[in-house]
Amino acid sequence: MKIGFIGAGRVGTTIAKYLKEHGKSVTGFYSRNKEHAMESASFTDTLCFTDTKTLVEESDVVFLTVSDGAIESVFRELLSTCDLTEKIICHTSGSMASTVFAGASQKVYGYSVHPNFAVSDKLTTYQTFHNAFITIEGSPEHLNDVKEIFTSSGLSVATISPDVKAKYHAASVYASNLVCGVFGASIRLLTECGFSEEDAEKALHGLFLANAEGIAANGPVAQLTGPVERNDISTVRRHLNVLSEDDAKTYRRLQLEVVRLAQKKHLDRDYTELVNLLEGDRT
Repeated sequence: MKIGFIGAGRVGTTIAKYLKEHGKSVTGFYSRNKEHAMESASFTDTLCFTDTKTLVEESDVVFLTVSDGAIESVFRELLSTCDLTEKIICHTSGSMASTVFAGASQKVYGYSVHPNFAVSDKLTTYQTFHNAFITIEGSPEHLNDVKEIFTSSGLSVATISPDVKAKYHAASVYASNLVCGVFGASIRLLTECGFSEEDAEKALHGLFLANAEGIAANGPVAQLTGPVERNDISTVRRHLNVLSEDDAKTYRRLQLEVVRLAQKKHLDRDYTELVNLLEGDRT
């Protein structure tokens, strides 16, 4: 199948480059910003299209790799300007379902295809994209065909229900964007201890990297360390006594999640007193 992309940002370019390097037929890109389309087309050794109609005609599968807010309007525009009959149309939003393509007057097969991966750079992320996990949901007619695009390129794929897309995406945010927020909070607390931001990042680098690698290799339960895992109530209380009210709220909520892991790791250990501390007022 020939695959075209409307939208030439980080996600579209990364997917196109990866698929092209794994033997898939990528037709090229269209973008309202022609320079972006030209850059992506050149990078992937594909075509830069000057209109969507030609791209759709030349492609069996069309990915709408545009912002979430633009997906529906771009699709409706395609319906009014192109013949989408028997075309496979995909978007890459993590939180939106394929139902955004429902109700089309033409016979269109719509899919949500989300790479559960941090695509941080347009020109280099394809090199590590083999670690991406792809989730797909949409029309049953060509679901296996869309899955095959990615499984045959060496990627792990799972199908999910459109009803859980928003919660699925929220779960992914926990493991990506929120981790950045927690890391940033850690840097801020260290600067309050007298560290420069540069030294704070250095101090946390090895700790963070070893923890992330351990979680990836063995899972969060096996990797768990620290005062909650040890059921060290006095240390947790000392932490709460020196944190601001806002930081303590965040600490309490996250540590309650850590307790869930600790209870799985130590089935014979009683964490009731610790849970009461984390759920109660500061004492």
